[in-house]
Amino acid sequence: MSNKKSWITSAHRGFVDGTLKENSLAAYYNAYLHGADMIETDARLTSDGVLIVNHNDTVEGFNENGERVTYVVAKTTAEVICSVVLSSDEKWGVQRVPTLEQVLNLAYHTGMLVNIDLKNGYEIAEAVAKLVLKCGLIGKVVYALNGSGVEGINAILAIDPDARFIDKGVGFARSVQNFAERGKRCFCYTNDISKENIDAIRNYGCLLALISLDANNFKAAVECHPDMCEFLHTSDFKAIEDAYLKKVKLY
Repeated sequence: MSNKKSWITSAHRGFVDGTLKENSLAAYYNAYLHGADMIETDARLTSDGVLIVNHNDTVEGFNENGERVTYVVAKTTAEVICSVVLSSDEKWGVQRVPTLEQVLNLAYHTGMLVNIDLKNGYEIAEAVAKLVLKCGLIGKVVYALNGSGVEGINAILAIDPDARFIDKGVGFARSVQNFAERGKRCFCYTNDISKENIDAIRNYGCLLALISLDANNFKAAVECHPDMCEFLHTSDFKAIEDAYLKKVKLY
């Protein structure tokens, strides 16, 4: 009998190999093929009010003529942003900047959870939750609040009553210490696995998410008993986890 994991395996911006680019639909589908429980994605608002997926406030890629282009997301329409070519090869085809709705549709049809980083913070909290509702993913999303705190939590819960939330470390844990359901709904993310830091998060009664994991730090991270393990988009999490689980001695 093989050992099993108890943590959520999250693929940060998908899983990239070959010519794939992070935050592309192919990168997210590749994460699914490798068994990800969750994909992490980044939501930003275009100038015409469309939620697209991109980590930075600018999009960089190529136009149809193969010329390099750069656009500021907040100052550019979705039509232009989503025409940007991120990568192209025989295996995955042409990959463009996706809308958040496209990513949520992928998650719906693959059964993966989604961690949505609200890059515009509270400004887009309600719009993102409404899109989650539209795409049939109520209760299947962890919202990265980006500092919007309890105000953001309340705005999202009014639309997605089963939502969970994530933000940075002890500061977030402290800010939700009076939130009764923090032990079920609130993940604190950190890459600091010192006993002092982990104990501080746990003492506030929050869930623990360890980030930026790869083959070098995963073993030390999982010994902290995290609730979520988020891997770098270049890390083959399935191979890393399988190798670890085969070596665990339970008696």
